[in-house]
Amino acid sequence: MNADIMIENVELARCKTMRMEAELKRDRFAQQRAAWECLKFFEQTPAIEADFHRRFAEMPDDDVTLLKAFYNITTDAELLTMICRFWNIRI
Repeated sequence: MNADIMIENVELARCKTMRMEAELKRDRFAQQRAAWECLKFFEQTPAIEADFHRRFAEMPDDDVTLLKAFYNITTDAELLTMICRFWNIRI
């Protein structure tokens, strides 16, 4: 009888783990989508470093925070460099 209980517990734990993994993947996908929306802010910006600097200064603070967290970046300068590389802008 104890063996049956252990099997049930293992299966429950496995299901719980699978649900958590699925939720993390869904959250990560949502984060990726949000990061892409932030990066699209630069989509119509002329491909000149100075224009990207100006556009970056106009970027909402929440978007800057989101991108820094998503890409594990600490400074605005690092983030701007990453954005310029993403859009193929030479710095």
